[in-house]
Amino acid sequence: MFILDTDAITRDQHAHPILSVRVRNTPSELLFTTSVTVEEQLKGRLAYMHRYRNHPSKRAQGHAALVRTIYYFARWNILSLSEEAEGRVRQLRQQRIRIGSQDLRIAAIALIYDFTVVTSNVRDFAQVPNLTIADWTVTPQ
Repeated sequence: MFILDTDAITRDQHAHPILSVRVRNTPSELLFTTSVTVEEQLKGRLAYMHRYRNHPSKRAQGHAALVRTIYYFARWNILSLSEEAEGRVRQLRQQRIRIGSQDLRIAAIALIYDFTVVTSNVRDFAQVPNLTIADWTVTPQ
């Protein structure tokens, strides 16, 4: 089972030539993302619309991007950030793991479910003990 992090989801949305093929060729019941990724993407779309609230064409582009994002996530299995995951985040922080808070939350969810995190951000996620990671932006060997 696989959890695509925000970076991987963004690359899939932009039809990355290798990653998107892997996503299409993996049964949907094995593919997940997290509410953390959904939050990040929606915050980005809403921030864009707020930034351009006085520019009608850009605001309309922002709304179109928001709708595309909602439709995109509607076909995904989404795992929610739970209290258990937040507890795991606290444990990881006590271990002085130096990665971003959102990535740490995604890692915690993956550890709870024992899923592989699909990311091209291997350097950061590799710092998390016992986390399995895979980079689907490179051709498998």
